[in-house]
Amino acid sequence: MTPPSRRDAGQSFTELAILLGLVAAVVVVGLTLTGEGTRDTLCRASSAFGVECDDLLRDDFSSLDNWSIQNGRWQIRDGRLCIDGPGRIYHPLDRNDYVINLDLARITKGNGYGIFFRDSGGAKFNGYSFQYDPGYGRGAFIIRKWINGHELSMPIARVDAPRGYDWYGADRKVQVEVRGDTFTASIDGQPVVQARDSSFTSGGIGFRSWDSTSACFDNLSVRRP
Repeated sequence: MTPPSRRDAGQSFTELAILLGLVAAVVVVGLTLTGEGTRDTLCRASSAFGVECDDLLRDDFSSLDNWSIQNGRWQIRDGRLCIDGPGRIYHPLDRNDYVINLDLARITKGNGYGIFFRDSGGAKFNGYSFQYDPGYGRGAFIIRKWINGHELSMPIARVDAPRGYDWYGADRKVQVEVRGDTFTASIDGQPVVQARDSSFTSGGIGFRSWDSTSACFDNLSVRRP
């Protein structure tokens, strides 16, 4: 077999440079049109060329461009997603399994907040939520199922918080792992509640609050498990 000539190698290098330039152009256009973060847009562009990234979504909450406000007074405050009072906010995601990570979640008053997963979107959505719930009994970590926009009266999993748990004013790291029919929520690296259910197999993510809750969130990532 005849080895490739220097000219052929030069052509290959040129083609690679053009390809990389096209990826960069897609990234720029994506950022301009959608407001997505650089890493998320780069992953979307790279996937067209067979390159996959672990991150499905990253958001430092510099804006609300990636989110659909269903109700409530959601706002960006000091670079964080914040809510005062009841509300729901949603981001579509066409995935089955993923891991949601929040570098910071803080509640300063009220009865709690929730993190939605496998959320179908809309007013009559189906899905699940992990709930950080100081107002449930003496305080509990809960996983709920939602059907047609309403949470079922009984949680599918509930674990009471330890006595003396510091609910308010503390910056917590929160993780929700969604894998098959098993869902595991962790606080500050420690699993706190786990549930199993196979009703809904894919969907987006979101946040909720209720009653007089004031809460803020920052540095969200959603990655493949």
